[in-house]
Amino acid sequence: MVDDIINFINKETGIDITRKKKTNEYVFARTVYYKLARELTNLSLEEIGSKVNKDHCSVIHNLRNFNEALKRPILKRVYTAYLENPSAGNEASYSEVVQKNMELAEEIRKLKESKYIVNEGSKEVNNILEGLNEEQIELVKLRLEAMVRMMKLAK
Repeated sequence: MVDDIINFINKETGIDITRKKKTNEYVFARTVYYKLARELTNLSLEEIGSKVNKDHCSVIHNLRNFNEALKRPILKRVYTAYLENPSAGNEASYSEVVQKNMELAEEIRKLKESKYIVNEGSKEVNNILEGLNEEQIELVKLRLEAMVRMMKLAK
């Protein structure tokens, strides 16, 4: 579970919180990890800290500053996203989901456009076939199929 939390935070922030860096970016990301690990596991402070190369004192100190970490929008989003779905560490990152969502929206737009074209084409075909008997419609269908085959061969 703790490794899942670490992986999720690393993936979402684009940093490795196990590195021994002291910049705010790393410190606050680790703070979110401490909070999630504390809330979602039964590990001791020492065990939680050791996973990111820190001691229990660092965990205590940073947990006191948790609200400061949540002032950063990305860390607030990471924290709430993991709480809402603790298995998120095994899934696609938020940015991957957003990208996939954009791709699917574009695919839907293209499908709607092609459906419109097909519907309009169907109306035109129905207008052309209007007034023909069943035998004549079958003849049109056979000739149309032949024309399509020839066009495919011509490619």
